[in-house]
Amino acid sequence: MSEFRRQHPIAAVTQLFVVIRQNIVPFIIFVVLGSRNSGDYFWMIILFGAISTFILGVVSWYRFKFRVIDDELQINKGVLVRKKLYLSKDRIQVIDITEGLLQRMFGLVKVEIKTAGGGTEKATISAITRNEAIELRTLLRENRQGAELKADETSEIELQEKPELSSPPKMWVLSNRDLFFAALTSGNFGVIASILGAVSGQLDQFITEENMDYVFGLLPGISQLTVVLWSIAFILMISYILSFIGVILRYGDFKIEKKDKELLITSGLLERKQITVPFDRVQAFRFVEGVLRQPFGYGMLYVESAGFEQKENDRSIVLLPFVKRDRLSSFLEEFMNEMPESGETIVPPKRALFRYMRQPNYLLLIAIPVLWLFWDWAWMLSLLVIPFTLFGWLEYKDARIKVAQHTILMQYRNLARTTAIIKRNRVQVSDISMNPFQKRKKLSTVSITAASGAGGKTFTVNDLDEMEAITLLHWPINALQ
Repeated sequence: MSEFRRQHPIAAVTQLFVVIRQNIVPFIIFVVLGSRNSGDYFWMIILFGAISTFILGVVSWYRFKFRVIDDELQINKGVLVRKKLYLSKDRIQVIDITEGLLQRMFGLVKVEIKTAGGGTEKATISAITRNEAIELRTLLRENRQGAELKADETSEIELQEKPELSSPPKMWVLSNRDLFFAALTSGNFGVIASILGAVSGQLDQFITEENMDYVFGLLPGISQLTVVLWSIAFILMISYILSFIGVILRYGDFKIEKKDKELLITSGLLERKQITVPFDRVQAFRFVEGVLRQPFGYGMLYVESAGFEQKENDRSIVLLPFVKRDRLSSFLEEFMNEMPESGETIVPPKRALFRYMRQPNYLLLIAIPVLWLFWDWAWMLSLLVIPFTLFGWLEYKDARIKVAQHTILMQYRNLARTTAIIKRNRVQVSDISMNPFQKRKKLSTVSITAASGAGGKTFTVNDLDEMEAITLLHWPINALQ
């Protein structure tokens, strides 16, 4: 691969789909608003934008060339501004292979090469054949002396031809039953509902007085309040269905393969994605139990991996999309070589209970008098004090830190309950803080930051005893001595 190569021509088309997917929500709002005010001119603008994006995609495809030479990946690209990207093999940490729907139609894959450090550049080759992707990964995995890849990093065909070179890797597969319940208990429908609510707010051209009178004429006895409640229920139902389908498509055929120095995570029905997680880059684990999943003892396990460029929303890698809490220890021991440890447990003292129970009500108690000026029934919101106080009690019961020889466990609750397991030698920052109200009761907040992506992930437990927090602050230092 010493000579420059181009991508498959379909890469010119993928650019158009990438732009639409990245801006899907603004695009929908733009279509709803623009189509009712601009008429034919609006669709001319849409057509012009699509043609312009396609032309830019063609030029971008023509200008994009890549090769591997002298122990580095070289990429030339750019339309108006020409760029030359050089990635040394020594800095390459992760090579991900993704099969999008369009790529799969043409037997192609997308390759993402992520490097060590906090750089802002990530090499992406959008459309090449699988054989080219394997060849590229092989070349980038070789050491400077040109040593060949290990058998477990070769293609499936090579593994079948030489089975004696490598023992079968360990594998974890998400069953269809667990996939169904993962989709059933997903909490993503709340986000989707907010998006649908924002879009529906722009449909006032259809919600006119004449249309409402027509609806009320067809359905006598239906009040405006009933229509509003049914509209909310409809949005929630559609959101739940879309969330259910989204989980199925994203985590369908999910499996994990354990190799000598890394995990290979494969998932997706429409977009098939492979993510590589090197063991030496793992900083911490995060187990999140959503409101719908915790009563059944299930949650989602993330891994915080550092050293390569990632976007903010991609810092945490989903290690297990749906797993029972009591199976975590056995999984971490078998697949991540992490032995469960016992240690001293620190919990908030009893004098912190009242703080936990009243904090969720602060915003509510401020909002009620303000809303009362505009809504006579705003006082009824005071009934929410009971569930909010109960939520504060749950926060108090769940808060804890367990200190062991090689790890620290931090458990806390926002809406979902989160349990973080941080490696001793991966702690970047440990910090305690104390506001004036905490100082009066000798309480402190403990925060520990581990590397994640190109930045860090911070875990926080509130209102611990001041002296215990100070002792805990020096835990990473003492543990290393």
